[in-house]
Amino acid sequence: MLHYKFHQSQQASRKLLVMLHGFISDQSTFDTHIERLSIETNILTVDLPGHGQDESDADKAWDFNFICTMLDDTLAHFTDFQIYLHGYSMGGRVALYYALYGAVKLQGLLLESTSPGLKDEAAIIERKQVDFARAKVLDIAGLEIFVNDWEKLPLFYTQYDLNKEEKKRIRNMRLNQNANRLAKALRDYGTGVMPNLWLKISQITMPTCIIAGELDKKFCKIAESMKELIPQCDIYEISESGHTVHVEQQQEFDKIVLGFIHKEEQND
Repeated sequence: MLHYKFHQSQQASRKLLVMLHGFISDQSTFDTHIERLSIETNILTVDLPGHGQDESDADKAWDFNFICTMLDDTLAHFTDFQIYLHGYSMGGRVALYYALYGAVKLQGLLLESTSPGLKDEAAIIERKQVDFARAKVLDIAGLEIFVNDWEKLPLFYTQYDLNKEEKKRIRNMRLNQNANRLAKALRDYGTGVMPNLWLKISQITMPTCIIAGELDKKFCKIAESMKELIPQCDIYEISESGHTVHVEQQQEFDKIVLGFIHKEEQND
């Protein structure tokens, strides 16, 4: 079972929003959303293997099947709820896999800045090499040097304009991780070793909401391609936002998430 925190709704609700974070992060990334979202829904924030307070056995392979089983064990305690699964970036890839192979029924799926994997074999090999190289940096150079480099990636340039307090909060969260466990996470379930789900996502039967920042052109394009394949799918491209929509446009993110949950509730 994965480490999690349960946040009870301020009003009686059978809805449960499960939130999966991205790489070099943990469930606390969603702390700034709890007060608003919990007015209308229960929330379960989860630490994925190698992150936060996770205690997954490091002697086991943390592949997607392993994580799926761990999520099964976790969500089995909450089957009385109508479960909506959200995943950001790495967490979105896990959420996609779970939507296809998980044992617990989902009421809806929310995907933020994520992908069903890589299609091209050359791209897969290249990304695996990148993931393994980054893992080696974590093992040898340590966390602070890795974080310094991570924060300079073009993917996160839109975070430069965040206020100082938010940037400090995010950096501290990154620096509170364990370098060796992050390295294992990259090797075991990074993008380079993720199964290609492009040919499978047309089998996703639950209503799906895809969120992407309009300044994140790569993932907007991926989102559009996914929308063409997933049968019941809405897409939201958020203005003035890059990859981390839940960080850069928090109020808009909350509005979309709650709107999606209520829409599906009305359709029941």
